[in-house]
Parts: sequence; structure tokens; C-alpha cells
Amino acid sequence: MQIPLTPLVAAFVALALPSAAQSSLAWSRNHDAAPAQADYGRACTVDQAGNLLVAAKSYNPSFGSPPLPPTADFELVKWSPAGAKLWSARVDAFGGDDTPLDVACAPNGDVYTCGYGWNGNSVQIVVLKHSASGVLQWQRAHQGPGTISAFGRALALDTAGNVLVCGHESSLASGQNAVLLCYSSAGALLWSTGFDGGANGDDSLHSILVRANGELVACGQFTGASGGANVGLARFAANGALLAQRNDDGGAGLADGAAVLCALDAQRVAVAGWSTGSSGGEDWLLSVYDLQGTTLQWTRMFGGSAGSGERARGVAFDRRGVIWVAGPATNTGTGIDTLVRRYDPSGNLLSSSAWNGAANLDDPPWKLMPGSAGQMYVAGTTALAGTPTRYELSVLQFDESGARNWVGTYATPGVSDARILEAALSAQGAIVGGGFTTDGATGTYDVLGIRVSLDGSPQAYCTAKVNTLGCSAELSFVGQSSAASSSGFVTHARNLRNQKSGLYFYSLVAASLTPFQGGYYCAQPPVRRAVLLNTGGSIATFDDCSGALSMDWNAFARGALGGAPAPELLVSGTSVWCQGWSRDPGASAQTNLTGGLYFRVLP
Repeated sequence: MQIPLTPLVAAFVALALPSAAQSSLAWSRNHDAAPAQADYGRACTVDQAGNLLVAAKSYNPSFGSPPLPPTADFELVKWSPAGAKLWSARVDAFGGDDTPLDVACAPNGDVYTCGYGWNGNSVQIVVLKHSASGVLQWQRAHQGPGTISAFGRALALDTAGNVLVCGHESSLASGQNAVLLCYSSAGALLWSTGFDGGANGDDSLHSILVRANGELVACGQFTGASGGANVGLARFAANGALLAQRNDDGGAGLADGAAVLCALDAQRVAVAGWSTGSSGGEDWLLSVYDLQGTTLQWTRMFGGSAGSGERARGVAFDRRGVIWVAGPATNTGTGIDTLVRRYDPSGNLLSSSAWNGAANLDDPPWKLMPGSAGQMYVAGTTALAGTPTRYELSVLQFDESGARNWVGTYATPGVSDARILEAALSAQGAIVGGGFTTDGATGTYDVLGIRVSLDGSPQAYCTAKVNTLGCSAELSFVGQSSAASSSGFVTHARNLRNQKSGLYFYSLVAASLTPFQGGYYCAQPPVRRAVLLNTGGSIATFDDCSGALSMDWNAFARGALGGAPAPELLVSGTSVWCQGWSRDPGASAQTNLTGGLYFRVLP
């Protein structure tokens, strides 16, 4: 009996459209808020159902003679996976100027937004909660005792559903201090922690993550003893108690800072940002910290040939422990390029890939996102030649080797300026973005929502069986499936028992999620077998999970590996759902099963 499919598996069951591309523009939408003034999307997220949420700054008309400066409100817009606008909600926090800086969704669809607002006397941190249907549940403002302003920069949700907001607050007595707040899902302030970064100067937190043990780690900018801004890192207990902090100079005693961070494992985090060199230009900075003693393990910096305004904007790691970092590189003759670099756990550079758009103009990246099959996606903006200059969304895919597989650019029809400032990866196999776009009717700006379908990009799905050593297989790929190539598309199933026989089997029909041999059958019958393989790994006297099943599907499709490949594997547009099987003595049926991997045969 077949059990119901998860949304991701259901998407791949339906995904059988012949296409030469690995991505396509699903839709692009603009939203003009009620006052019909300029609206700018500042942050976005995607919920578990694939709906896009964009938090925007929406301006109000100016009145008087002369007119007063226009104020702005919070504007939140929700689009369905099909591009239907489900609702929009506007919040004027205090009657002054409001700006959202981050947005996140809870598993039940509730939406949290943080930023800041002017109440007529001071700037305060503002936190909003909306229901999944767009109804405002609560609004909270925070300004610590004795402070004159406070800014909320980023938020995260912990496993209990509490809302964590980081930023800074300022006072005449102590300057600008870092601050971390925690609200319950009902809006109660559970705790707040404000602290000095180390030299009684200006300090701020820019990004926060929740560790598996419940502790919190945040990064930002702390003032050092020399008076310059340094890379700041702070670790907190689950109750907000400050456990440790670091204040690290990039090397020149000038302005440095951290913008984003990610957990590498249970003990280490990677922090990415910028460091100002002796020439005065900003270069990338990447640092790895061991949280056991809050020690700095290593730092790497990089600058383009033009060396100016380069701040790393994304950091992530893959299943093999490789650290990826993405950001803009300013190069002579090509403007701002998208740059992606990879480092091993010891800080050795593994690869570096720069992308300059077709017009040889500015192509800055905004978001680095790990895919489900070992790949990395980078979303950004690319400039096109013309008068005026046009801007489009760009999406780049890199496989686990660091090779750039493809680049897609996606236009917003009828407008000259369409830029994203934030992006997110949907579990349904799509990249969504939020930003702003010109409105052809009035020439002002509207909120932009955009969705790119990753039609033929390889995607992992289904659930792997845990083997008798407690390991779960992971699927990844290198290269691209091609009907015209005799090699160059290799799939890897890792974390298998070493020195065991195994193989891939595949379906040309659809995905499945059917209980089978203590795991799941991820490919819908009829299925075909590929060739017999060996997992390799450690020598046979050891018993571990160092084994892997690796096979070049392009070579297999042409008969170069033996077996009886399906003729459809040489037809562009064929959809393939594959799964790995290997021996696992002591397990149910003496076998282990990987999850599934979907890919499409390209020309």
C-alpha cells in the first residue's frame, strides 16, 4: 500500500515536463500598496507550503507647504506558489517612519517581522506577528532603560517557537550596545540582554542562529581597543545569559564586521563579513570559531582587483564539511562580479569562481542557499545594457565540486528596474525572491515577488534507511546529465557500509514513497537496474560508513559501463528518479536503501 507523498515528493511525481533548461521563470508579481507611493521589498521568506512572504517599506504621501518628508509603514505581502496574491497587511507602528529588516515563518504559517520605527521622539525596535491569513496578532516595541534609540536587524525562531531578535540600542552614557531579545509566540518579552562589545564604543548584532543544544550565537560589529570596529561574536545560554564574546580585528586596525554566520557542526561556526585593509577598501572576511572555548581557529580575506566595497553576503557548509562563501568582487573592467569560494575545514582554498554578466556591468549576489543534492544556489541581480540600465534576477547553480553548472537570468516584463534584495529556497523545488520593481504606470517603485522553478535541477527527495551502524546515506552529484555527452554526470551516494556490493535502480515514471525492506521505495515501478558497483571505502578489516556508490550516468546511458540502459536516457527531456541499494548485513532484508534523486536529461 502506498502512503501519501510529501509535498516535495508530490512535486517530483508531477514534474515531467520536457525542457532543455534546469530552471525557468514561474512568475513575477508586483504589489502597489494602497497609498500608491514608492514601495520597496526589504526581506523575504518562504513557508512550508511554498508561499512567498515579502516584508516591505511602503511610503505615504507628503502633505503641507512645503511638504514634510514622507513617512513609511510596514507592508507584508503573501503570494501562493502559483503566484496568486493571498493578502497584504499594512502596519503603522507609531505614526512615524517604519522600516522592516527581516521576516520569518513559523511551521504553522505565522509570520514574524522585525525592524524599527520612529515614535516621534526616538527610534524603537519593532516586532510584529501576523497569522497565516494575514491578521495582525500583536505588535511589540522595545527600547531599553536609559536608551535613546534601538534597531532590530535580524530574527530567528527557536525550537519552542520563541522569537529572537538581535540588533543594537544606544544611550548617551554608554554609546551603542548590542542587544538580543526573546519574545514568546504570544508576544511576552521573556528576556532581553544588552551588552558592550568590549571598548565602550558602538556595537551591534547583525545575524543570529540557534544551536542544536539550545544555545544562541550571534555575530556583528564590536568596537575594539583601538577604537575601530571589529568582527564581533557572542554566545548566549538559552535564557539569554551572555556566556562568551570575542572582538577580533581584521589586521589593519580599521573598520571590520560580520554580516552572516552558519553552524558547521556541533562545536564550530563560520562567520562572514568584511575587513578594511590599509588602503581603505573593504575586502571579504571569513572566520571559523570553535565555540568550546570561543576561540578563533582561522581567518581568510579576499579582495578583487578593484578592491572596494566587498562584503561577503552568504556563508554555508555542505555535507562534507566544505565551507562556501559568496559575495561581490569589484574587478577592473567588469564592475561588481558574483564570486563564490570554497574552503576545506582547515581554511585551504578549494575553488574560486567569478561570474560577470553578459553586459559587463554590475552583478552583485544577495543570497547563498544550499540545495538538497549537494549543490549551492546563488541569487542576485544582474545589470543589462541599455538606457536606462535594466536589472534582472540572476540564479547560479554550483555542484559539490564548486563547478558552476548553469546561470539563469529572469526579467520582469515591461519594466526597466527589477531587483531582489533577499531570496529563499522552497522545499517544493523553487527559488523565491523579494525586492522592488518599477511600476510602468507611475514610474514609482512597487514590491517585487518572483519565483524561479528549478525544473530540471537535480533534487534529493524521499527518506534514506538508517543502516546497522547508524548512518544515513546522502545523495549528491557533479556535472550535468546530457544526451549528447559520453561522460560528466556522476551521482554519489555516501555514508554507506564499506566494501559492500550495491547498485542504482531508476524509474522513468515518477517518484514514490512506499515502505520497502525497512526503508522506502523512492522510485515508482516499473524500475530498471543500472550496473553492479562496490561501495569501496576503508579496507575490509574495518567496518564503517566510508563506502559510496558513484556512477557516471552519461557513460551508463551510452552503454560504456555495461548493463542494459533504457534508450530514454539518451533523449533530452527524460525525467529520471533513481535510488541506491547496497548490502547491509544484519539489517532487514540484509540491505540498505538511500533516498531518491531526481534529474532530467539535458540536450
